[in-house]
Amino acid sequence: MKSFHRLWLGVLLLGATAAHAQKNIANEELDPLSGTRVQVRSVFDPLPPSGYAPMRIVATNGTGRNARWGFDFHSQTQHYRQQNEHDSSFAVDVPARSTQSALFMVPLAVDYDDSGSGSSGHVLRVSISGTGFDESPKFDHESRIGGFPAVALSESLAEFSITQLNKEVESKMHSTHGGYYGGAMTFGCRFEPADLPDSWLGYSGFDFILLSSTDWQKLKPAVKRALLEWVRLGGNLHVYLSPGTYPESLGLPDIINAFSHTVSLGKIVTLSWDGKTLPATQTVNRYWGEPQRVNTLRSDHSRVGVWPLLKLLGTRSFASWQVIVFLVVFGMLVGPVNLFVLAPAGKRHKLFITTPLLSIGASVVMVGLILVQDGTGGVGRRFVAINLEPGEAAAYVTQEQVSRTGVLLGAGFEMKQPVLIEPLVMPDSPWAKLKKTSTAQSASLTQDGRERRGNFFQSRAEQGQVLRAAVSTRARLELKSGAAPDAAPTLISALGFTVEELFYTDPAGAQWRLEKPLSTGQSAMLVKTDAKTKNPWLDDAVNPAVDSLRILLNNTTTNRRSFFVAKARKAPDFTLDTLSSIRWEDDRIVVFGPVTQP
Repeated sequence: MKSFHRLWLGVLLLGATAAHAQKNIANEELDPLSGTRVQVRSVFDPLPPSGYAPMRIVATNGTGRNARWGFDFHSQTQHYRQQNEHDSSFAVDVPARSTQSALFMVPLAVDYDDSGSGSSGHVLRVSISGTGFDESPKFDHESRIGGFPAVALSESLAEFSITQLNKEVESKMHSTHGGYYGGAMTFGCRFEPADLPDSWLGYSGFDFILLSSTDWQKLKPAVKRALLEWVRLGGNLHVYLSPGTYPESLGLPDIINAFSHTVSLGKIVTLSWDGKTLPATQTVNRYWGEPQRVNTLRSDHSRVGVWPLLKLLGTRSFASWQVIVFLVVFGMLVGPVNLFVLAPAGKRHKLFITTPLLSIGASVVMVGLILVQDGTGGVGRRFVAINLEPGEAAAYVTQEQVSRTGVLLGAGFEMKQPVLIEPLVMPDSPWAKLKKTSTAQSASLTQDGRERRGNFFQSRAEQGQVLRAAVSTRARLELKSGAAPDAAPTLISALGFTVEELFYTDPAGAQWRLEKPLSTGQSAMLVKTDAKTKNPWLDDAVNPAVDSLRILLNNTTTNRRSFFVAKARKAPDFTLDTLSSIRWEDDRIVVFGPVTQP
């Protein structure tokens, strides 16, 4: 019988210094006799405050038996108010006397407390189960920076600059927060460009990624594609140009002859440097005070009345009076009635029967009351922004959703494709569990392959999430060829769903609109309109989104030519489905992107 042992390993991810920080989470010779060993290495050092952390695994099986090694990661924040957790599991098949490598996207627990600008502790632990090695437990921790955007910079940018950049961050933190500041004084996470993952999820925890132009030119096409996907979903890519290098030579999208350009929900910026050192004060000031994506999770949706989608869900009384009435009635039954009627003096032994029966009966009544009042499953509302990019055969989906549940018979669900799904801090209410109060419940989440478990959804609760995904698709709108130069444009739909309303800006900047719904496979001639008609319509279309997303959508859809914006009621191939027992009502869907020219 194969013997399986467990190895508990942790990591102390220190703030970056002038010397290269150790990236290894584990580099262990598990069995010296057979040569069995494992290396677990983080691509980024230290880790980002949210999203996914890409981990590179190299496993050597020195035994004569084929094995499957399991890797169970446990990410946990260690704030004094909340200890949020995110667990994940992966596996690698390691044939006998061979070495296998893999790249895992490990979800990270988020510190949802923003009461101060300090940092929280964080532990990342990995448990490895396999064949032919003994147990060796380790536990270590790191501190996370607060009050500064999540920045990742390449080793070529950091080599001669990171010490001064760290000192500048420390100085600004102390001056801003008055004296001692308990956070990690690091400018950003360091990485080797050759190590970067080819999945956008690996960058999802960062606000900014900084590369030199030389770094960019050496990246593999799959890595460039992943970075572009991350930008389109809201990331900011900054490329520092070496002397004599120009933006148009890099092959960056939509950036020819421009030093800054909006790319979908994100931005690509090119900046000059001397090829050796980044000026500390100027560089830190460039990122100081910039929006932080982690704040969209813990602050943007948490204020009462600022999230229109939550208003669309409506309000519902928690009916706490029913609980009070129930407790009063139960107290009377189990007390005076039980003591003086059911088990009077001389028959007190009946209490051993009547008391359990009353308790069981009360439990049944309470369950029945909850089922009648709240039902099973739940209801929810979703806002879905779909950015179609035909030239990349992809759609970039950003989905906000909120739901209110009754009794859930199960809270696990599967995602059809790789998706970043993150819980949101909700306004304080009797229904909300993740909120800004001392009674807030910690997030306890699990990912195992496509399956998600934990308290993404809970019975009798109100919860919100934001989801992001890059979806492969051939969906597009095409401009019909052969029309006269002054004729109204005709669009042909290959979207796979029906759009109810649509506005199109032609190459000359003229505005056109759809007169009636357009189904896939059909064509429609547009009619002339103007910005006075389009702008209020666009404001209403993106209105369900939270402010930060609404601003991004307005920025990316304004002043674009050969570009369309449309509304739809359903888009089944692009809507990101989660818990099946939630009844999602009246989805608000906005679709936008370039129109394919003949």
